[in-house]
Amino acid sequence: MITVVVPIYNNARFLDSLIRQFYQQTASDFEVVFVDDGSTDNPQKIINQIDDDKLIYRYIRQNNQGVGAARNTGIDQAQGQYLMFVDPDDQIMPNFVAEGANVIKKADLGIMSFDLIDAQQNQLISHHQWKNVEYQYSDFLKNFSSLYNSELLFSVFNKVYDAKILKRQQLRFSKLRMGEDFLFNMQYFDLIDSVSLTDVVTYRYMIYGEGTATTSFHGDEFDCSYNNQQYLIDFLNRHNVYDEKLVSLHWSLILAYRFADVRKLKRRGSKEYHFARSQFLEILTIFKKERLVKVMLLPPVRMMKYLVMVTKLNRVFI
Repeated sequence: MITVVVPIYNNARFLDSLIRQFYQQTASDFEVVFVDDGSTDNPQKIINQIDDDKLIYRYIRQNNQGVGAARNTGIDQAQGQYLMFVDPDDQIMPNFVAEGANVIKKADLGIMSFDLIDAQQNQLISHHQWKNVEYQYSDFLKNFSSLYNSELLFSVFNKVYDAKILKRQQLRFSKLRMGEDFLFNMQYFDLIDSVSLTDVVTYRYMIYGEGTATTSFHGDEFDCSYNNQQYLIDFLNRHNVYDEKLVSLHWSLILAYRFADVRKLKRRGSKEYHFARSQFLEILTIFKKERLVKVMLLPPVRMMKYLVMVTKLNRVFI
């Protein structure tokens, strides 16, 4: 049996649609654990209306602790042999659970394909897919950089985990406010012997507009990214697959995200702008010290953007 963990926090408006998507699953041998992380919009009212004949489920409420803590509760309460995760504001295809069960049969980790969707326009932004293949760990490492660049390794929503491994190794999500998915996956990669991938799309990751959690500024974004970057570098070094191009691109993108934060705050006239700008200039000293970005390995456009960000030209934009 598969356990699907759904963390809930003030997104009850999406639950009716998600529950219908669970009803439509072609698989039947699964349970759903809804973990309410201190919501104030009464998701329990909607969950109480679930048809027990159509869905095996449990509802757990806890004080607000963050999405990672909610997922940890789901792991602890899971009765299934395998674990999957769904966010309420995304969409799952009817084959989500069935394909998950299929891809994990001969491996310690299953990875499925997914689509990135503009929620407002309901339009495809990008398609993330790999070939149907089963990798022993050595082959997984050989293909790690390519898989990483395909963006299939970052998130938890397109994966199937072995609950026995998680519980035996006591692996749980960290308290990071962002990037906890990536760190969880990187830590899980250290515990497995095999990986199975499918080109079947089972998940639609929905991108919403301004005002969502992904577009807010909290001030700890760089710390979260830096923590993950250090784990990635350590992982690559330990397994003798260090890739200067991969690290350079990823590290330059981290700086680009912070640069974009400052520019957004400046355009909005936000009171947080001066703090963010000061923080960005402090981040530059870390970049100069780390020397992880090999500029000549960056794609031409990214190279130009990076040089703007790290030189005095940045003052023109921020």
